[in-house]
Amino acid sequence: MRRLADKYGAHLLDADTMFAELSVTAGPEHWSADGVHPTPAGHAALAEAWLRLVA
Repeated sequence: MRRLADKYGAHLLDADTMFAELSVTAGPEHWSADGVHPTPAGHAALAEAWLRLVA
């Protein structure tokens, strides 16, 4: 995905790395109860990261 984003000049949000880093302080269950679908806190973190990326 990173290679395609670079090739086409697209934004890429590395959510896997972001959630791994966030999980150090608040535990993975805070961000995703099942490991796939974000909790409200996970959705908020994604939205904030996206806004920082595109702003």
